[in-house]
Amino acid sequence: MTRRELLALIPAAAAVRIGRAQVGFERIDTHNHIHRSAPALIAAMEKTAWRGLSICDSREVGDQVSVLPEMIAGTAEFHRESKGRWAWATTFDARDFEKPSFADRAIAGLERDFKQEAIAVKVWKNVGMGIRSKSGEYLLPDDRSLLPVYEAVQKAGKTLICHLGEPNGAWLPLDGANTESGYLKSHPEWHMYGHSEAPSKDTILAARDRIVARFPKLRVIGCHLGSNEEDLPRLAKRLDALPNFVVDVASRVRYLMAGDRETTRQFVLKYQDRLLYATDFTLPPGDDARAAQSLQATHDREWNFFATGDTVQSRDRPVQGLALPESALRKIFRENAVRTLPGILG
Repeated sequence: MTRRELLALIPAAAAVRIGRAQVGFERIDTHNHIHRSAPALIAAMEKTAWRGLSICDSREVGDQVSVLPEMIAGTAEFHRESKGRWAWATTFDARDFEKPSFADRAIAGLERDFKQEAIAVKVWKNVGMGIRSKSGEYLLPDDRSLLPVYEAVQKAGKTLICHLGEPNGAWLPLDGANTESGYLKSHPEWHMYGHSEAPSKDTILAARDRIVARFPKLRVIGCHLGSNEEDLPRLAKRLDALPNFVVDVASRVRYLMAGDRETTRQFVLKYQDRLLYATDFTLPPGDDARAAQSLQATHDREWNFFATGDTVQSRDRPVQGLALPESALRKIFRENAVRTLPGILG
């Protein structure tokens, strides 16, 4: 996109400078984890014309103590503090899936959170990769115990957000060829290599796809390029087959940067109606102003990758930006989120 095209987007009183470029529409980051008061972050994002979605995850497995009640309360409070600039998504603890009262209690919790303006529900990767039945079998995303929960989300008109599966490296040896080695060494619980009893990645994603197909009126977001970050042709087939399925790019822009530029550009242009911009930013303890600067740096770098043909620094090398047209940028950075996540604008 040329400088002249970017300048044409700017309303007289709403211009925001992004590096060497300017943008004239409010953008939306659809995947964050902010679970406490953060006025400095809110002020920074308002200044730079960003909105967001803070997502709750139920991450526990086995008999780990759940932090979900505190997380939900803190996220709802952050939403209120932001005056709706940050929408929020709730979740449920799936570990009691074998108990007869599980679905009723999970749905009651979701309905409580919907009254507090939650606009979506998250299912995390411990479904498929961590939670097990009493007999030791892994809970898959399309287990019949979970179906009433999905039906309730659909009936309420909310959106289902799914982080199911991981990059391929979670099922591969931790060697120099495994691009996820650093993460998996720090989080060995998600390293499935050598665990023959664990479901394969294909098994988990096929179970997710069956949910999407079973509930055609349910809007479903597949986080992290739908966990097909290393295989855009396979992701394309899923998007073609499942019209109610979209994906975010949270924490996976690096995979787009690592691929062939023209192949990536053509994929993004073809599926520009099905991609949501997102970062997977998590607010750490400490200096919120510094955290806001870090988030803004990510926003700037990734915006420049999508919007310009400039050289952008990836993890280990410089790459050329995709230089997408303005119409595609508006979809990826705003319009798709408004359509897929009703209520995200408050």
